[in-house]
Amino acid sequence: MRSESRELRLSEGGGSQLERKILDIVAASGEAGILQRDIWHLLNIDSRRGSRIVKRLERMGFLTREVVVHKGRRMYLLKPTPKLLLVPKLPSVLDEIPCFYCPHLLSCSGEASRVLNCEKLEKWLYGG
Repeated sequence: MRSESRELRLSEGGGSQLERKILDIVAASGEAGILQRDIWHLLNIDSRRGSRIVKRLERMGFLTREVVVHKGRRMYLLKPTPKLLLVPKLPSVLDEIPCFYCPHLLSCSGEASRVLNCEKLEKWLYGG
């Protein structure tokens, strides 16, 4: 659910798949953080492109960049912000609706035939 909420926030800001990957890595690093250059190696991207993306994510408030010295060189340590780690709390009434936790939710959207033939949704609606 954490990555789903992050996807929603990124899609509002025009987020890319690469941004999502970077945010997932930074979120997984926790409070310890991760060196910016390590992300470039993990994702096999050049530092120029990666730096632009990271600066944008920093402006959006998803991460912080701290200057650190590592092996005698200045580098950036990326850490997640509370905004990145925030998991929105859904109203409890929505917990009962099977669609919110269904692994097929994305494939169902836009296809009325799939929604109309969903056994879980039918059981929830008609108490079967």
